[in-house]
Amino acid sequence: MKFLNCFLVFLQIIMNSTAQVIFKKGASMINYNQPLGSLCLSIIANIYVCSGVFVLIMGLILWIYLISQFDVGFLYPITSLGFVITSIAGWAFLGEIITWHRVVGISFILVGVMFVAKS
Repeated sequence: MKFLNCFLVFLQIIMNSTAQVIFKKGASMINYNQPLGSLCLSIIANIYVCSGVFVLIMGLILWIYLISQFDVGFLYPITSLGFVITSIAGWAFLGEIITWHRVVGISFILVGVMFVAKS
């Protein structure tokens, strides 16, 4: 795999993980005890939610390019690195706890991605 394609795959995974962390930040700022119409407006007007949507759309555009370059059976399993990156970002930026069970799960994901990458 060429360096540029490797970089783009990693960038797409980072973009999806970033969007999830931004969504979490935005979701924590919303008052869910309000009428549905007001709730929808609160969600739409939330800068974090809007930013997350933008990053997710940019990641989707990149994803469409990437699946034109790789077998989806190879590429999609690689995106499971997003679980690892999102867990670490949740810990670093949101103060979430990474438990022993998550560490074991993350280790399995990393081993699986190594096997897929070698194929």
